[in-house]
Amino acid sequence: MVKRDGDMRREAAPLDDVDERSEPGVAFLRWAFVAPFLLWLIVALGALLGRPPTAPAELEMLSAAWHMWQDHGWAPVRNGLGSGDQPPLMLWAILAGWQLFGIGDAWPRVLSLLASLGTMWLVGSAALSLWPHRAMTELYARILLSGVMAFVLIVTMVQAEPLGLFFTALGFHALTRLWHSGTRGMVALLWWTVFAVALGASLFTIGIAAWFVLPVLAAIAPRQVVSGPERDSTAGAARIMLAFRPAWHLPLAVSLMPAAVLWVGWTLSLRIAGLPADFIGFGNGWFHAATEATRREIWSLALVPVLLYPWIVWKTLWRAMEKQLRGRAGRSFRLCLGLFGVTLLGGLVSGWQMQGMIYIVLPLSLLGARLLATQEIRAKDFHAIVPSLLALLLGLFFFLMNIIPTAHLDALWRQFFDVPLPIWIGGIGMTSGLVLLVAGYGIAQLSPTHMLSRTIQVATLPVLLMTCVNIEFPFNLRQFFDLEPVAERLRELEEAGQPLAVFGPYRGEFDYYGRLNAAPVALPSRDAAITWAKENPAGVIVSYFDGSPLRLPALPYYRGVARDRWVAIWPTSAVIETAGKALDGNF
Repeated sequence: MVKRDGDMRREAAPLDDVDERSEPGVAFLRWAFVAPFLLWLIVALGALLGRPPTAPAELEMLSAAWHMWQDHGWAPVRNGLGSGDQPPLMLWAILAGWQLFGIGDAWPRVLSLLASLGTMWLVGSAALSLWPHRAMTELYARILLSGVMAFVLIVTMVQAEPLGLFFTALGFHALTRLWHSGTRGMVALLWWTVFAVALGASLFTIGIAAWFVLPVLAAIAPRQVVSGPERDSTAGAARIMLAFRPAWHLPLAVSLMPAAVLWVGWTLSLRIAGLPADFIGFGNGWFHAATEATRREIWSLALVPVLLYPWIVWKTLWRAMEKQLRGRAGRSFRLCLGLFGVTLLGGLVSGWQMQGMIYIVLPLSLLGARLLATQEIRAKDFHAIVPSLLALLLGLFFFLMNIIPTAHLDALWRQFFDVPLPIWIGGIGMTSGLVLLVAGYGIAQLSPTHMLSRTIQVATLPVLLMTCVNIEFPFNLRQFFDLEPVAERLRELEEAGQPLAVFGPYRGEFDYYGRLNAAPVALPSRDAAITWAKENPAGVIVSYFDGSPLRLPALPYYRGVARDRWVAIWPTSAVIETAGKALDGNF
C-alpha cells in the first residue's frame, strides 16, 4: 500500500517540532493567567513576613508621615521641618490608613502592595486595548512586568514609586481607550476624566516629572495614531492627522487644567504658610539637596540595566526585537515607543538617577509582550542559561562568603575601592547561597515547549533572588538593617530630657522607629558638632563609623550597627574631651 505524500511528511516530522507549534491548552492558559499574580504574591509575602522597612527611602517616608501625624498637619516634612518640594499624596495615603488601622508600617507596605497589583492589572489591560486581536499580549505584559527586577524590588517598598507606576499605568490605559476612533460621547468623556485624575494624582505623587510623561505622550499621540486604517498614501495620512488633531487636543487641554490649578494652588498655599516651595523644585531632585533616599552620582545611571534583569540578558527577546526591526512597526508599537521615550525623559528630569528610571518598565513590558506574542517557536534549547548564570554567580558569592574570612575580603575591597566592605556582607548565611545554586541550576536546565511557559520560567529568576534575600533577613541580616535598637535607645534618652543630634546628613531614619517627639539636630561638620556639644552638655550625638568598634577613643552610651556601617551614641562630654575625634568615620 502506497502512502500519500502528506502522510509521509507528517510521519517524518519530529514529534517535538509538532508539539512546539501546537497552541497552549485551555488549562495551561488559565494557569498562565494566574502565574504573574502568583509571582507577585510570593514576593509580597516574603517581604512582609521576612523583611522590615530598611531602605533609606522607606525610612525617610515613614519619618515624614510620623511627624505629620504628631503635628496634625498635611504639609510634608523632612527631618522634622516643612518641605514644600516633597509631593504629598503618598504621605496623605499613609496618614489616612493610620486613621483607620492605627500607626504601624504594615499599612504603608500594603498600600504599595495594592498599587503594584493594580499596575499589573492595568498593564495587561493596556496591552489588550492596544492589540485587541492578540489576546496573548495581555498575559505576556503581566508576566514581563512581574518578572523584572525593578518591579520586584518595589512591590512592598514604602516610597512613591509604586503609586507613581499605578497612576502612570492608569493614565496610559485611558489614552489607549481614547485612541480608538469609535470612542466618542460619554465614553470618551469618562476616559478623559480618568486621564485627568491619573495626571493629577501622578503629579502629587512624583512631582514635576509627571508633566513630562502623560501630557507629552498625549500631545504627540495624534501624530502617531490615525482615526482609521493606516494608509500607505502620505497625503491620505496627512488628511487624517489634520482632521483628528483638533478633536484630540481640545479635550487634552481641558484635562490638564485641573492638575495645573491644583499644582499652582498647592504651591501658593505653602508659600502663604511660610514653607519653602517653588514650581520647578516640586519633587525634583536636581533643585534641592540630595536626600538619604537617593544617590546623586551620575554614574548610578549605569546601574539601570540591573533594574531590567533578567529580560535584558534574555536572547529570545533580543532575537524578537531583531525580527521586528526588519519590518514595519505598527501604530500601537510606535505608541509604546513614545511611552518609553517620555518615561525616560521623566526619569532624567526627576533628578533621582536610577530611582527615577523605574517607570521605563511599563513601556518595555508592553513592547516585549508585543514581540513575544508574534515570536515563532524554535527547536528546544537551554534558552534561560544566560539569565540563570547570573543567579548562579550570585549564589556562589553568597556561598563563598561563608568560607572566605570577611577580614580578607575587606582588605581586598579596600585595596581596590578605598572604602570598607559593608559590614552586613559578613552576616550572609549559607541558606540563600544553597537555594540560589540549586534552584538557579534547575531553572537553567529546563526547556519548556511553548513561548509562554518559557517566559514564565525566566520571570521566576528575580523572584527567586528576592525570595533568597527575604529568607536571609529573619535569621542573619535583620540585626544589621533593623534600626529599632538604636531608635529605642534614642527615645529613652529623649524621654530623659537629653537633646539629640546626628553628625552628618540625617533624614529621619530613627524618628519613626523611636517615635521621637522631635527630629535630632543634623550637624554638618566637626566644628558645628563641638559647638553644639558645648551648648548642650547633657546632649548626645549619633555618628557612623567604619573599622573596628574595639578601637573607639572613648566610651559611647550605645554601640550598634545601622545597615552597612557601625553607629555610636556619644555623650557630648566624650566629643568635647576628644576634640571631636570620637566623630571620626574610621577607627
